[in-house]
Amino acid sequence: MSCPITINRFNLQKPNQNEILRYAKSGTDKASLDILGECLSLAENAIAPSACYKILDLKISGDLCDFGEFSVISSQLAKNLACCQQVAVFGATIGAEFDRLLIKYSKISPTRAVFLQAIGAERVETLCDAVCQEIKQKTGKALRPRFSAGYGDLPLETQKDIFLYLGLEKWLGVTLNESLLMSPSKSVTAFVGIL
Repeated sequence: MSCPITINRFNLQKPNQNEILRYAKSGTDKASLDILGECLSLAENAIAPSACYKILDLKISGDLCDFGEFSVISSQLAKNLACCQQVAVFGATIGAEFDRLLIKYSKISPTRAVFLQAIGAERVETLCDAVCQEIKQKTGKALRPRFSAGYGDLPLETQKDIFLYLGLEKWLGVTLNESLLMSPSKSVTAFVGIL
């Protein structure tokens, strides 16, 4: 039996500077660290992490993953979800204000824009980890690695089903364009098998 949609705002752990530097493909020289510090200060008030998710019953038949309300055909997702009887489907975003900051700095300071992109990537990954941790605590069960539309043979078009099913525009303000790109850009959707 599936559960209602859970919608939450998250307080994320402190940014991992080493991970941000890795995303930015930057060294640890003083100039880089100074720019990183400045960009972390700029981003601090622009990040509003939120997510929604729903836990669904799962039936797998060959490559068909049936979630009750919708289904997808993907051999790799079916393999990822093998041994699971439930799955969580979620959407997560760090918000539109961060996109506005990225757009601003891409015009006035490409270097800062690179660091801000890296901060956004690290923050949305940290948010996805926090969502998975909450699902793990809520269910008391172990989770499979998350799997997103566009990975392997899971069609990117699956985004349409996820958006419709979770109401991501209504609950999180996340939209999907005709090219299946999400806005705000630092947004993620995924399936997480529950063991």
